[in-house]
Amino acid sequence: MMSRLRLYLCLILTVWFLCIICSVHVVRAQNRTGASTHPNEARALNSIFAKWKIHAPREWNISGELCSGAAIDDGVTIDSRAYNPLIKCDCNFVNSTICRITALNLGQNYLTGPLSRAIGNLTRMEWLTFGINALSGPIPKEIGLLRELKSLYIDSSGLSGEIPLSFANLVDLQVVWMMDLEVTGRIPDFIGNWTKLVSLRILGTGLSGPIPSSFSNLASLTELRLGDISNGSSSLEFIKTMKSLSIFVDDLCCRVLRNSNLEGTIPSNIGEYSSLLQVDVSYNNLSGSLPSWVSLPNLKLNLVANNFTLKGLNKRVLPGLKCMQKNFPCNRGKGIYSDFSINCGGPEIRSVSGALFEKEDEDLGPASFFVSASQRWAASSVGLFAGSSNNIYIATSQSQFVNTLDSELFQSARLSASSLRYYGLGLENGGYTVTIQFAEIQMIGSNTWRGVARRRFDIYVQGKLVEKDFDVRGTAGGSNLRAVQREYKANVSENYLEVHLFWAGKGTCCIPIQGAYGPLVSAVSATPDFTPTVVNIPPSKGKNRTGTIVSV
Repeated sequence: MMSRLRLYLCLILTVWFLCIICSVHVVRAQNRTGASTHPNEARALNSIFAKWKIHAPREWNISGELCSGAAIDDGVTIDSRAYNPLIKCDCNFVNSTICRITALNLGQNYLTGPLSRAIGNLTRMEWLTFGINALSGPIPKEIGLLRELKSLYIDSSGLSGEIPLSFANLVDLQVVWMMDLEVTGRIPDFIGNWTKLVSLRILGTGLSGPIPSSFSNLASLTELRLGDISNGSSSLEFIKTMKSLSIFVDDLCCRVLRNSNLEGTIPSNIGEYSSLLQVDVSYNNLSGSLPSWVSLPNLKLNLVANNFTLKGLNKRVLPGLKCMQKNFPCNRGKGIYSDFSINCGGPEIRSVSGALFEKEDEDLGPASFFVSASQRWAASSVGLFAGSSNNIYIATSQSQFVNTLDSELFQSARLSASSLRYYGLGLENGGYTVTIQFAEIQMIGSNTWRGVARRRFDIYVQGKLVEKDFDVRGTAGGSNLRAVQREYKANVSENYLEVHLFWAGKGTCCIPIQGAYGPLVSAVSATPDFTPTVVNIPPSKGKNRTGTIVSV
């Protein structure tokens, strides 16, 4: 009897407790339903949308109230792909009667025209993106009025001009992405006052250096990606204070013809940064001895093409780095080969023309290089795919390509998130025809939003820019099943030839999947434009020599 009574009491208490919870939610929902959008912000947002002739979706504009539905649903995040465009609101103002717009997602809408200055009236904004659009005109200085802004994404937006001085007011910023953007002028010193930054990306812009010394104030950074910055040399001194940094990528040298490079030595205290996972300072003018921390087991480090003093370095630490320093000293002055052919990302293949494309299916990661067994060629890859938890550097397909008899050659491709280089080593000096072959097998065209994906990268041969913003699928007439071949003339004078594919931050980054950007290539080869005088075989074929892959 007593046990039954206890059971009844437990049931009654449980029902009573659930009723209280439901009542709280009902009251909260009623309060939020009864709140209205701040009139100034409602006018501003409607004005912005009107200029683009777009409308607020019904899902968050119920009965004409902007801050309703998905806009106040805690279960819907601002980056939800189910709603586009989307706002998020905070309705806890003036006794829960007024809602303020705190986030605005305009990304991937392919909007045209300028961004309205009315954006400056959304003064409670904390999260703003208008990336991946076709906007025009300058970046509105009124964005600098959004003093509570924490995240700003303006990548691939189409805006241009200088970064407004008013941005100096945005001292609460934590994330800033400026990629594929025609902004000009020097990198502003005031960025060093954004001391709450944890992620900063400046790639594919027209900004010029040097990197301001004020960057040393950004001690909270965990990710720093800088690239395609013209003019002005910089040192690495500014990263000494960034002890939370896990990724540092610097491609300044990728515009070496524009004299943008790092000089000096690598700071010895970087090894104290326990969270540091990846450092890329390749292709600069760094010199001196290597600090002891370069041998840390979990650190991905790329030091290729600098002027380091490697004397006394244990050969098991960064093996092969000597051959991959500036001007490739190994076999320099010894012309022993007259051609090379590489099946990028795939197995060995004999083409219908009889050329043997050597396999290149190694595990090239975010900071690594590979030297073939014959030392005929080498490859270097740099870059970690942002936003992707599964970094894959080889794409494959079973498709047949309509305009080639060598479909198998195009069924694999090497990918890179930033910089991909192939080298012909030990070549006889003279003129060569360099052939690079492509087929877009990752960004598949369609009539959906996935069909607007754009891959853009630059192609250099022997340091000369031969293709700017190269688009594989666009060159193939929008088709995914057509092979693309490019031929370039190059002169070899120091026994090596370099093909460089470089992502300057252009194109889309996340369509159809996160991390879908950067260079993609199917095959690279070079043949002489002269009659060779070398035997074109390895000098010691009897020795047991194997390829060396190094993740540095």
